[in-house]
Amino acid sequence: MRRLTRTAVNRRKFLTSAAMLGAGAVALANTQCDPAIVRRLHQIDGRRDPRHAVWVWQFSEDGAADEIASNLATHNLAAIVKTHDGVEWMANFDHVPGAIDGPPQVATVAGIFEQHGVPFHAWCVVKGVDPIGEAAMAAAVLASGARSLTLDLEDHPGFWEGTRESALAFGAELRARSPYARIDISIDPRPWLNVRLPIDEFVQFTDGIRPQLYWDLFQGVDQHNAWEYMGHPAPEGVTPEFLVDAVRRMYAPYDRWLLPIAHAAPQDPSSFARFAYRAWQQEMPQVSVWRYAIVDAALLDYLRRNPPGSEPTAG
Repeated sequence: MRRLTRTAVNRRKFLTSAAMLGAGAVALANTQCDPAIVRRLHQIDGRRDPRHAVWVWQFSEDGAADEIASNLATHNLAAIVKTHDGVEWMANFDHVPGAIDGPPQVATVAGIFEQHGVPFHAWCVVKGVDPIGEAAMAAAVLASGARSLTLDLEDHPGFWEGTRESALAFGAELRARSPYARIDISIDPRPWLNVRLPIDEFVQFTDGIRPQLYWDLFQGVDQHNAWEYMGHPAPEGVTPEFLVDAVRRMYAPYDRWLLPIAHAAPQDPSSFARFAYRAWQQEMPQVSVWRYAIVDAALLDYLRRNPPGSEPTAG
């Protein structure tokens, strides 16, 4: 992520930029939807039944939907399940019965989780190669039972390949099809990895930011120096506390809901409690963990005992 110096972006600026992009932008412009009001309604809805969440990648790796749902229900957690990658449904990669191969299966999987009392949220990788097609698939997921959709926006091989113009086109089409849906983005927060990403453009049509705070993976002298070079010195090291504080500073100008993601198997189990406590201090109402296949029962139980809004315990 670039160091931010702008004031919070707004829907009017987005519509001005998108107006040149065709019918999808026109449809979006015609919706009477103040983004600040909709964002507040999403936050109220989240607080009415707040849950921490666990991410699910592939059923072949993480387990069958019914088994995952049953376990998450026991711990009063939500699920964030991957539905597609660009314009390819997960069944193209996840070769097991029940893999998501289109909107009807999204509805089926959503029903499995919701019947267990587990809120079903979806996520996908956004690439920008076919922005209109990707927007149509994203809207279909939302229309098939997902309470929200998180767009995984990263500058790594196999992830974002588009331009700022394709980001605007994607956003215009998606909001034309799903003007009132809750849509978030998930990003690797290391600033030097995000200089080419159209984060400013994505934030204009999304509601929340889910930064990936994997402190065990962000270690080493080079990364420590890179944080300092980008204006975020870490005198105590790249700790959970440092990362939570850094993303608060970086993303505050965007005025978006922050819902940090932690690794589900930290090397030091006590570091997760430190992460959760600092997130609570920084008014980040819900946390999630990546991912179900590697999370242990102790961490799930910690999340159950420390629901959103409560002051987390030390362990």
